[in-house]
Amino acid sequence: MINRLFIVFLMLVLTIIGGCGSKEKNSVPGKDEVMTVTLQPLTTNLLYAGTVQPLKAIVVTTPAEGVVEDMAFHYGDVVKAQQPLFIITSGKFQTDYKNALMQYVKAKTDFINNESLFKEGEFLHKNQLISDDDYKGKKTNYFTAQLGLIQAKDVLTTMMKQLDIKGFNFEELTVTDIDKISSLLHQQEGSQKIHIVSPAAGIVLLAAKEDSDLSVKISKGSQVKQGDMLAMIGDVSGLSIHISVNEFNINQLKVGQKVKVTGTAFSQFVLEGQIAGIDRQAQVAQGGVPVFAVEIVVPKLTPAQQAVIHVGMSAKVQIDIAGPPVVSIPFAAVYAKNNMPYVRMQDRNSHKIIEVSVKTGQTTEDTVVIESPLKAGDKIVVPH
Repeated sequence: MINRLFIVFLMLVLTIIGGCGSKEKNSVPGKDEVMTVTLQPLTTNLLYAGTVQPLKAIVVTTPAEGVVEDMAFHYGDVVKAQQPLFIITSGKFQTDYKNALMQYVKAKTDFINNESLFKEGEFLHKNQLISDDDYKGKKTNYFTAQLGLIQAKDVLTTMMKQLDIKGFNFEELTVTDIDKISSLLHQQEGSQKIHIVSPAAGIVLLAAKEDSDLSVKISKGSQVKQGDMLAMIGDVSGLSIHISVNEFNINQLKVGQKVKVTGTAFSQFVLEGQIAGIDRQAQVAQGGVPVFAVEIVVPKLTPAQQAVIHVGMSAKVQIDIAGPPVVSIPFAAVYAKNNMPYVRMQDRNSHKIIEVSVKTGQTTEDTVVIESPLKAGDKIVVPH
C-alpha cells in the first residue's frame, strides 16, 4: 500500500517537471552524482502549543481578611524586592495584633519568672536543699516558658513588619510598662493597615484563580479573605511553558531533552529550551484521551528577547525525536518504472550501474526511506 501511494506521488512529481530530469540525465550523463548510502536516524518532529509563563513565580497573599485600600503598582510593572505593593485595611488584623501583643507580654513575664525560679533552683539543688524532681520541674518550666516566648515573639514580629508602627522596640516591653502597652494597643489607625511588599524582584502578574486557568485581578476596594492570592511576582529572565503530551508519545520524552520554542508574536527568535519536568500520572483531556503535563523551560532570555516576549503570548514547542538508523536517500534518486519505484545503483561485484526495484518507506520533504534491498555502503546514482 505504501509503495502504491509513493508511486502515485512520484508520478505526479514527474508529470509536473515534465520529465526534465530524465532528459538531462540522458543528454548530460556526466552531471549524475554517485553517492554512498549511509545509515541515518529518522527524526520525528513533535509539535505542541502552549502559553508563555514566567520562569518562576512567587505568590503574594494577604495575612488577614480586609479591604484593599491602595495599590502602589499596575499589573505588568517591574518591581524590586521589598517594594510596597498593597495596603489592606483589616479590623480583624487589628484584633489579632492586640492579642499577639498581649500574648507576647504574658509570655515574656512567664519567662522572666521561670528564669528566676530556675536560677534559684540551681542554687538550692547544688546545696542539696531541694530534691532532684523539684529541680527538674523548675528546669522544665524554664525551657517551656522560653519556647513560649520565642513563639509569641515570632508571631508579633511578623505582624509588626506589616504595620505602620515605627520607632518602637517591643522587645523592651515588660508587664510593668502599662503606659507603653496602652499606647500600642490604641494605635487604631496604624494597626488596621497591613502593608504588603514584594517578596522578590520581578514583574507583577495577575494571581491565578484556584482550580482554574482564569486569573483574578485585584483592585482598590476589593474585599479579600485571609490567604487569598493578591498577585504573583514572576521571574521573566527566562520563561516556562506547560504542554500536554498524549500517552503514545510520553515515553519518548525525558527530562533534560532539548526543545525549540517559537511564537507568532516573536517569529524573529528561535529559543533553545529543555524539558524540565514530566508528570507521571495522566489526566483525561477532552475526548477522553489520557495526556501528561510536561514543563518546558527556556532558562535565559536576552534583553532583546525580554523586550518582545511577554507573559501570556502563544508559543509553539518543537521536540525532535531521533529514531533508529535507517537507509535514507534523496528523493531525486528514486524514479518510477512499470508502476514500481527504482534506483540506479552500482553493482556490488561488477561495479556496473544497474537498475534495482526498491521497497520504500517513510518520506520526508526531500528524502525517502528504503527498506530493501539497499544497504549501508552501497553506491547509488543521484541525478542533478
